[in-house]
Amino acid sequence: MPFPELAFVMAQFPDLLDMEELARGGQKVVYSARSNYHGRIVLKLTKPDDRAFREVIAVKESGFSHVPQILSHGHFTSPDEKFLYLIEERVEGETLRKRLLRQTPLPVEETMQLLRTLLQTAVEIEACHLVHRDIKPENIMVESDGRYWLLDFGIARHLDKESLTKTAESFGPATLGYAAPEQLRNLKRDVDIRADLFAIGLVTYECLAGQNPYTDGAQGVMEILKRVSTIQPPPLSIPGDSSGELYQFISTLMARPASLRPRSASEALDWFSKMEASVQL
Repeated sequence: MPFPELAFVMAQFPDLLDMEELARGGQKVVYSARSNYHGRIVLKLTKPDDRAFREVIAVKESGFSHVPQILSHGHFTSPDEKFLYLIEERVEGETLRKRLLRQTPLPVEETMQLLRTLLQTAVEIEACHLVHRDIKPENIMVESDGRYWLLDFGIARHLDKESLTKTAESFGPATLGYAAPEQLRNLKRDVDIRADLFAIGLVTYECLAGQNPYTDGAQGVMEILKRVSTIQPPPLSIPGDSSGELYQFISTLMARPASLRPRSASEALDWFSKMEASVQL
């Protein structure tokens, strides 16, 4: 999809200053800018399809604690295309992926904070009958004060609405190497918050181990799919986790059958809250 030139975009938003392109993909382009009213913001342009509208609804109407707020949204038309735009509050920091590239593994205390934030966010997501379906280091922001934010509800599933993915398709929307087995296989009836718990467990494992057990060293897509379906990631020896309770918790989140994971995000958060005192930070 051809995106308009920066000068054209700037002309559509005369109240936004210092606009610069941050990222560009096949379906979305992201800019940073400054608003006299909101301060630092992010502007996203995307194709106005049903999934993009659902992202707006998912975030704007829910008020999640650790998800950037959508400040406004609407449409504009270039000479060639019609676009949906979203203006979001800007989180100042870096992605978890960049953080891991600078230092890996992460300190246990930082990882525990990340895990608690993701579980709390999963509780809020579940309460809105949603599944994020794309929790990964690239979609997690880390502020300089250590706070974490979850980004990009672009492939979120609304469990109360008709699925946008054809049932006959072999694979569901997902990021290979972070999605749960049932999500990868497009088993719609089995995809619920437990798919997000799988991804949360895997991100936590990667932070502590310094590598993703499904993607690191894999020779192509088929090997990653095989690993997700067959292997048990190597056990972790976590500093301060003398009882092994933290490792057991992470391992349970990552269980291949969804039935072996916690039944809900609330159950997972309750287990974590009871367990975290056992970890000597």
